[in-house]
Amino acid sequence: MLTGMGKTFGTTGAAIAMYLTAKPENRKKVLGLLIPAVVTAVLTGITEPIEFTFLFVAPLLFFMHALLSATMATTLYVLGLSGNFQTGFIDFIFQNWLPLGANHWLIYVIQFAVGVLFLALYVVIFRALIKKFDYKTPGRAADVSLKTKKDYKQSKQAGDTGKSVDQELAEGYLAALGSKDNIDSITNCATRLRVKVKDLDQVATDEAFMEIGAAGVVRSGHNLQVIVGLRVPQVRGNIEDLMN
Repeated sequence: MLTGMGKTFGTTGAAIAMYLTAKPENRKKVLGLLIPAVVTAVLTGITEPIEFTFLFVAPLLFFMHALLSATMATTLYVLGLSGNFQTGFIDFIFQNWLPLGANHWLIYVIQFAVGVLFLALYVVIFRALIKKFDYKTPGRAADVSLKTKKDYKQSKQAGDTGKSVDQELAEGYLAALGSKDNIDSITNCATRLRVKVKDLDQVATDEAFMEIGAAGVVRSGHNLQVIVGLRVPQVRGNIEDLMN
């Protein structure tokens, strides 16, 4: 059986559906999030950023993902195709297409054609379900971001306090930076908070930041870069709300 096609064609279709159902004003942001996630999934088979985004927001979508992926694998098996596509295009190109393409190119054409067909099914079905049940996929809620297992665990903890994950993170980072009175300026890039502090002695250790959820801290005098991840714009916005 040819397994793993859902990781490439399936997640691509799911991502397209999430983009199409995002609010028009959020589509540019959503596209910026989905493109690198889709490229990663297609090339390497790493699908967590996309799958976790709808797994906990809409389990029905994940059920459909499993069903469509299994149906695609079964269809390919019936057509006589087998192999391992779990690690994406890069491995498959060098393990299958290049060494075997001269004699088996028709098989790979069939594989690609079936993949595109199911990609279209993913788009149609996911788009319909997202709109019917108003699932809060990226771009349909205030939080425009992809999710991870870590985000899910944090959201469960945040649910006990009635605060969003971004609010919880903002409070934690603000305290670690020495409170609002210790911040001279704060901005962000794609994944990092860029903060200039007044008193370094009031800033917590790197380990304290990492316990909150940061991947690390870069220090240069009074300037700090806290590596937050793709949700950094929302975290920075919540910090500014707290400061104001």
